[in-house]
Amino acid sequence: STSNERCPRCAESNASIWTGSALDTWLACDVCNAWFHATCVGLRTQECDQIERFHCPDCEGMHGPSTYKKEIRKSQRERERINYRDLVNADVMMPRDRVAALQAFSFAPDTFARVPGDRATTEWAKANGLREPVVFTGPSVLGMRMPPASITVSDIADLVGKRRDTPVNVMDVTSQAGLAGWTMANWDAYFSASGARARTLNVISLEISETALAAQVKRPELVCGLDWTTLAWPEERRARGDYPKVQLYCLMSVKDSYTDFHIDFGGSSVFYHVLSGAKTFFFVPPTPTNLKKYERWCKSPEQASTFFAEEVRPCYRVDLGAGDTMVIPTGWIHAVHTPADAIVIGGNFIHGLNIARQLDIYALERRTAVPQKFRFPYFEQVCWYAGARYAR
Repeated sequence: STSNERCPRCAESNASIWTGSALDTWLACDVCNAWFHATCVGLRTQECDQIERFHCPDCEGMHGPSTYKKEIRKSQRERERINYRDLVNADVMMPRDRVAALQAFSFAPDTFARVPGDRATTEWAKANGLREPVVFTGPSVLGMRMPPASITVSDIADLVGKRRDTPVNVMDVTSQAGLAGWTMANWDAYFSASGARARTLNVISLEISETALAAQVKRPELVCGLDWTTLAWPEERRARGDYPKVQLYCLMSVKDSYTDFHIDFGGSSVFYHVLSGAKTFFFVPPTPTNLKKYERWCKSPEQASTFFAEEVRPCYRVDLGAGDTMVIPTGWIHAVHTPADAIVIGGNFIHGLNIARQLDIYALERRTAVPQKFRFPYFEQVCWYAGARYAR
């Protein structure tokens, strides 16, 4: 039967996971006419009917990615609208014009502080106000515990689900469409496969706070000592699992993923530790002028075709490698490029050092009609609980 035949990209590592009807689905490349198992080129069986022209991995470099039938796509503006909650952790496709823009653009020199990790205390943050991004240096950051740098996607799959069948949200970065039916086992097979990837896919948001992986993670002391969800959220609600689940994420990004300019939801701050690989950040200060330009850009029908860095000055570039830890403060507008496959642990928190700006960003989200599901969960309740704590 066809399921027993091998295609040019068959791999034993995939054969143990993709079985049955998954190996009965074949596609012919519209350029070279070679035939491939759908699963061997990263396609789910149910996705094949959506493809208009299929380009195999060998032909993609010269002829571009596969194209999809127009009737299954949403409108251009709706499809390219930023998913703000996913942007807390997510990476989307890096369009060719963005690659060119990043290569050609003259970014301002990175002037942000580098602080020894053993000085990353709550007192340090309060004294310095967390007004600019900061990179903590050295082998460890005070209070922080992380999985080993050698951790793999396969290890993560084992830790977030006993049978590796944990569902995971996967995004196809070319079509900007979510892909149904993926598990951590499937994601591991895709991420870990050798050779060129047929498609650029991303796990855009894997919240890990209630998994075995979380047992290997402790956030920096600075974060724990400021986070209103930790300090003020009622314990009885947390015990029921009823709390803002944004404190711990595992991010897995493949090379050349790109997240366009955004502000983290609710003006929340972010801690960001690179376990492996590399990340490049592009930062725009949240001045009143820049925030107004950002709001206009968010509302513009030309948003997807406009490189925001060209609209503002300055825009700083920060390169992070394995072992680096960064804190992004309230309201900073930033984009992220992934120059090499990367695994990151991070999380979001709101706090008392920049209350006014957090509220400003929350108001900006309302003015730009960000859907509730893409905002910081329980934002107003967290603020009320924090206010009650300060009043005591």
